[in-house]
Amino acid sequence: MTGKENRQDPGVRRAGYPNEKKSAGPAAARDTAGARRYIRDRYSPGRLGGGGAAGIKNVLVIQSASRSGSSFLYRLLSGLPGVLSLNGEDIVFHKLNGIAPVSSSADSDAVPAGFDPGPAVLGRVAEDILLDAGRVRSGDGPFSAQNYAADCAQRFLLQWPGAGADPDLLYGCAAAAVYEWRGAPAFETQLVWASFLKLLAGRGVAVNPWYYDLRPEFVRRLFPGSEPLSCPPPGGGLEDPPFVVPEPRSFPGAAGGETLLLKSSSNCYRAGFLKKLFPAARFRFVRLSRNPMAAISGLMDGWLSRGFFSRDLAGIAELDIKGYSVPEKPWTRSWWKFDLPPGWAEYRGKALPEVCAFQWLSANRSIFADASAGLLGKTIGVRYEDLLEPVALGRELERIREFAGLPEGGSDAARRAAPVMAVTNPRPHKWLKRKDELLPFCSSREVAEISSELGYDLKSAELLP
Repeated sequence: MTGKENRQDPGVRRAGYPNEKKSAGPAAARDTAGARRYIRDRYSPGRLGGGGAAGIKNVLVIQSASRSGSSFLYRLLSGLPGVLSLNGEDIVFHKLNGIAPVSSSADSDAVPAGFDPGPAVLGRVAEDILLDAGRVRSGDGPFSAQNYAADCAQRFLLQWPGAGADPDLLYGCAAAAVYEWRGAPAFETQLVWASFLKLLAGRGVAVNPWYYDLRPEFVRRLFPGSEPLSCPPPGGGLEDPPFVVPEPRSFPGAAGGETLLLKSSSNCYRAGFLKKLFPAARFRFVRLSRNPMAAISGLMDGWLSRGFFSRDLAGIAELDIKGYSVPEKPWTRSWWKFDLPPGWAEYRGKALPEVCAFQWLSANRSIFADASAGLLGKTIGVRYEDLLEPVALGRELERIREFAGLPEGGSDAARRAAPVMAVTNPRPHKWLKRKDELLPFCSSREVAEISSELGYDLKSAELLP
């Protein structure tokens, strides 16, 4: 595992889009999995403390269409007592282990309920999820610096699978950044991560920090002269940008009793697969909804932003999405954003509002189908709009706590009630700028029926944020 620091993917260091570079494929994923296991075994061997998938007795899953506020709710719930959460979405570990690869126009993010890759693969996916999960540190509480440095190194490997960075170098730079800032009055994880990237750059592993969900002032301070890029990150394909910054977590080991919280926009197509990962667990599903017009407009914002690249379809299909695909940005001919619904190939030549309406409709239709088939079991409906007002927020969190069987007690949720992965600054009714553009695609009978099932009347949508 040594000596790789001089063999990075050269595309990591260039400012332009590396047209000749392919996104991370199966070989890169295997190398990433091996490097992550090496870091775990050498620097964080006791992370699970004897626990494993069989020890997880409760799982809480957020189901929603993309841009419906799931990242915000996930952050809120991760601060509740008794919750184990991940640094990011669990789908990255599905991809890492080769679940539902897209190799033809007939493939999608959907995983049939009967899909069974075998106990070895299921075990690896579950273990990868648990090695990233834990109790989020509350306030300025203590944490294991060694575990956190290992988490940082392992997360970098998911974000830059083509960088060829030596695992020992990654851990060493992460540990140095953690210890540099651990004694500060306030341990700022974003500043620690920016310092980590700066240390890596000094050792020849230079990546563009603007692909992260970092505060701009940190980036400008430590990386003067760096510029945001609109192209996908070189070698991408496991975690979608904007990349997450890990937070210190602790895992209770074999003690049990905690609830594992999972969230991924593609999980609306994978409920049955999730249940196979933790067969001894009781599952509960939160069905999160948002004003359809606002959610679809949010999808459009994401498609037009610098992030959310999810699938490289080069060699499978050429995209000609009106309002997105343009000759001067060649990646817009191959890179799909957000979840990839069944039937996506029929929309590769449609207008962007129609593509986004299709994504919203497909996700919600799948959630309803699973619920009707009894696959989800007990569910609770939550509206994103009810999370935006303090009194309603407290009420909704209490409803979810009781539904999930979480313990009573102090919550870190209030501190965590801030926008997450927002493309533009939140403001009421910002979707109205696209009202005339959206109406033709949001007025269909099926969209209206699903909206009504979710409790939204599109005729009064203008009254909602």
